[in-house]
Amino acid sequence: MYKKKLSSCHSHENGNPGFWCIKFMSEEYLDIVDEKGNLTGERELRSFCHEKGLRHRTTSIICYRKNGNNIEILPHLRSKFKSANPNSWDTRFGGHVEAGQTIHEATQRELQEETGLNIEMKNLISGPVEFYDGGKNKEVVSVFYYNFTGSLDELSFKDGEVQEVRWMSFEEIESEMIRKIVPWTGSLDGLKLIKNDLLNKI
Repeated sequence: MYKKKLSSCHSHENGNPGFWCIKFMSEEYLDIVDEKGNLTGERELRSFCHEKGLRHRTTSIICYRKNGNNIEILPHLRSKFKSANPNSWDTRFGGHVEAGQTIHEATQRELQEETGLNIEMKNLISGPVEFYDGGKNKEVVSVFYYNFTGSLDELSFKDGEVQEVRWMSFEEIESEMIRKIVPWTGSLDGLKLIKNDLLNKI
């Protein structure tokens, strides 16, 4: 695993010395992939990949549950310190696949870091592989679904990536996206594609 720690800070908020807000910014080396998602044998720092538009791999995990006849997923509110989409709701956990890691290793690591859950890959459902082109941020995204049947009290957010979580139906998320009640990452079309894919697999 190749990682370089850039900075950290501690601060008090609202004049409350008992509340600590910790910001960690770590920068990984990432494996570069071609337009089909194949490894090229090159690796670069994440910031360089984003600066030069080098395609790299990420993983996304969507936690879901069955609630009666409905399917709900578990979005989270991203940290206000995130470089991309801070203080926005996100339907997916996950992040970059670090250089030398397999997609499965990165998926397990990301979910553990962001939620405290230790999962086995056999308990995940494979979703689509998405080719995202955000200008200079080009990603090959491996999507997975996890049927989380536990209590929210089992989750922990020690790495500072997540502020809070809440169970929501697809319809509730779609409504918030359309009405723009709160900021969301992703698009309505992307949410509908994931919804249809998940419903076809469970």
